[in-house]
Amino acid sequence: MKTSNNHRFFGRDPWQAPLLASLILVTCFSMTVVLHNSTPAHPEFWHAAGATMVLCAFIALFMSARFSFGYFAGIGFYGMIVGFFWASYFTLQQYDHVLARWSALASLLLFLLPALFQIRPLPRALMLTPLAMNRLMLVLLAFSAGVLALSATYGVALVGLAEAEQFRSAAPRPAVLNYILGWLIGAVLPFAFAYFAWHRRHGLAAAAIGLIWCSYPILLNKSVVFGGLWLPYLFVLFRLFEPKRATVVALLIPMLPGIGAYYLMQFGWISPEGTLGLALRFMYGNINIRMFGYPSLAMNYYSDFFAHHQITHFCQVGAIRAIYGCPYPFQLGATMAEAYHMGSMNGSLFATEGIASVGQMWAPLSALVCGLVVSLGNSASARLPAPVLAASAGFAVQQSLLNAPLSVSLLSNGLLVLWLLWAIAPPMEGGEG
Repeated sequence: MKTSNNHRFFGRDPWQAPLLASLILVTCFSMTVVLHNSTPAHPEFWHAAGATMVLCAFIALFMSARFSFGYFAGIGFYGMIVGFFWASYFTLQQYDHVLARWSALASLLLFLLPALFQIRPLPRALMLTPLAMNRLMLVLLAFSAGVLALSATYGVALVGLAEAEQFRSAAPRPAVLNYILGWLIGAVLPFAFAYFAWHRRHGLAAAAIGLIWCSYPILLNKSVVFGGLWLPYLFVLFRLFEPKRATVVALLIPMLPGIGAYYLMQFGWISPEGTLGLALRFMYGNINIRMFGYPSLAMNYYSDFFAHHQITHFCQVGAIRAIYGCPYPFQLGATMAEAYHMGSMNGSLFATEGIASVGQMWAPLSALVCGLVVSLGNSASARLPAPVLAASAGFAVQQSLLNAPLSVSLLSNGLLVLWLLWAIAPPMEGGEG
């Protein structure tokens, strides 16, 4: 059902509560694909099922909020906390699980209050004219192509997704070039795609997606491969559905096939080692486990690690590290990889700025501050149509905020650049070119 493109929707959608309840249920099933042991046979299963219902209390909060960048990000974090809450009952890691659950609930609440409800728009004086914005986007598209060409001179590798990680550090580039690449892939090209798609300039929108895909042999990051599909998926979905409904549906649709495939193999109807089984395992391994499961698992492992090691006091941030030093690497994912042998596992702001930096007791206060920062995205995007907001923020939320510290998302992965583009963009009415 298509509704108005104005994303300032502020009403009671009768489908919103059932969809959010479905997100809780589907997330728990999806986490079973990750954990394998969270089944009714486990002695903690019914305790977990009952306790997870506490998270239904947040449904009223989402129903009373308008659609915004904070809402779009908040639903992603909501699913992440549901996954962590569920996993905490089945984990073998040793930490205070009760404290961790209450801390996660309080952190989510204090994050959402500003992220959902601070929606004051920025002054209109910052906006460019439509003509100036169009010229800027053409320049940025050409600039992106030039930067990718320059980056390719430092080395490319035409390898499959399975081999990408081992070749990723084989061709070092200057730090400033890495920052620019992060801004282009995380902000400029997603916004260019959404901007041109909204104005029905489909060739330029396709060029933006093509440049994202062209970055794979340079960055060897599988997220850019899936991102080239994820951004058009979001754009189309938000053109078809009311934005708050689309936000939840966007998460439900990718999780369901992996859940079905997992149980078909568990029941023996599909051989895990056959051609179809291998394809299905690749699918749910990258979607249910990596895309949706890892942010929740990161909270679990960060809770365990920092229950037995000193917290960072934000020393993973470069400026603080330079002044006070730090016992951990710049990216805590390397520390997690060494401790748990699951590959580099960077955590979201709940794991990094929260658990790792200040501990479980003070994590809610850190989440409140992060929610205030994230709410700046609401102000920057207040005049954008929902499809443009969602598609341009697809990388920023799913690949960055849910998998990296807020400081890294802002500075290295282009979130500040994206907010700047949103702030200067003129109102876009009608989706006509």
